[in-house]
Amino acid sequence: MATPKVRIARPKNRPYEVRITDPDTKKEVRISVRSRDEHEARAKKKEVEAKLLLGIDAKPHKKKVRGPEMGWQDFREEYTDRHLRSQSCNSSEIRLDIAERILMPKTLSDVADLDALESLQSRLLAGEQSRYSRPRSPHTVRSYMAVVLAALNWAGYMEWIPRVPKLRKVKVSRLKHMKGRPISQEEFDCMLEATLEVVGDYAADSWRYVLRGLWESGLRLDELMHVSWDDANEIQPVWHDNRLPVLSIPHDKQKNATEESIPLLAGFEAVLLETPPHEQYSWIFNPASLWAKYGRKPIQRRPNAEWVSKIITRIGTAAGVIVSPAKGEKKAKFASAHDLRRSLAERLCDAGVPEREVAQVMRHASTETTRRHYAPGNVQKTAASIRDRLPA
Repeated sequence: MATPKVRIARPKNRPYEVRITDPDTKKEVRISVRSRDEHEARAKKKEVEAKLLLGIDAKPHKKKVRGPEMGWQDFREEYTDRHLRSQSCNSSEIRLDIAERILMPKTLSDVADLDALESLQSRLLAGEQSRYSRPRSPHTVRSYMAVVLAALNWAGYMEWIPRVPKLRKVKVSRLKHMKGRPISQEEFDCMLEATLEVVGDYAADSWRYVLRGLWESGLRLDELMHVSWDDANEIQPVWHDNRLPVLSIPHDKQKNATEESIPLLAGFEAVLLETPPHEQYSWIFNPASLWAKYGRKPIQRRPNAEWVSKIITRIGTAAGVIVSPAKGEKKAKFASAHDLRRSLAERLCDAGVPEREVAQVMRHASTETTRRHYAPGNVQKTAASIRDRLPA
């Protein structure tokens, strides 16, 4: 009988796991180490291997506690596996990780407590567990607390806690300015030119293709990385006879979890059709590895959106495109992937496309979102129009 394969895995932002693969069925059993310590993970792996040699079932089968006293890690695993959607999972997990490091809870009830939540909110505001130990903005803290409360609301729905504490939320201004700004065509050309310096000759064309895709589509970066030629479960361009092309977006690739189709913009269509018909399969945007730049063999694994985002910000920095100037201790912010999305909204508005239609392309719930965060220049256009019609 073949011996099961045992290995250590470290899921992103989660404790180590020991994974057992059945050599015959290829099925995998996962055992949480419940620790982020590599030495504990190696010890657990040896223990599992010893049990398998002795013919003992290595998978623990203890009955899980359900309710306020269930372990916090047990709750995190249940919440991630059974509730979180794939698109929002990463950002939610990161925020829950930070809350966990601040509160260090052992059970679900340790978090589902008003005093604990108030303490968490104040400590987040003070900058605890922030990258540079600087105070966080009220908007940022509100988004963190929303993730924690969403998890507790799900626990309440599952009837694992009697009620969710009513936390007095931190006050924020209703008019939230965008963190970046739309960039001009000249600035975008600078980013295309700076791409070679950042990613190297081997990868430059593929990264420029990603930049142009963002510039012409208005998609969020994670969405762009899920655009496929032939997988109907992903975002897909669709051409119909005698009808204009559309971009079909499944519900699980949307922030609002709604399946819809939006117009395939002419500029984005032109970018897509640069790919010859015989190469139109699988993922459309595949930024190449940067390893060749450093004299190493390029890796073939496709990068995730988080890593691509960092490289695009490096390109914006190399191009010197500042979208938010330094202010006090706050450093200047350089162009990012989302600023390219903002740029499309502004270009559509400048071209005279009605805000309602711009909101449809951007997939905003209301035109107010488009006006406030993506096309603030419309206020100036309105003011100029009124002065022309009603001078002093």
